Amino acid sequence: MTDNLENAPIRQNEPKLIVRQASHAKIWSVWATLEGTASEEIFEGVSEEEALNWIIIDGQAWLEERRRRRNT
Repeated sequence: MTDNLENAPIRQNEPKLIVRQASHAKIWSVWATLEGTASEEIFEGVSEEEALNWIIIDGQAWLEERRRRRNT
């Protein structure tokens, strides 16, 4: 897989949401990465545009939910 975008409106110690394209198929994924931990695939789509839109629309809600769980 190759990294195509880093979307980084993030705070310190927050996951980065990265769009990657699979080299073996026409699949675009959004991965959450945090230094020192394994990457986690959180969305899979059929186009780069779909993956980017997921970050804009649902990715921020995913980050907020992750923050909420971590702070409870």
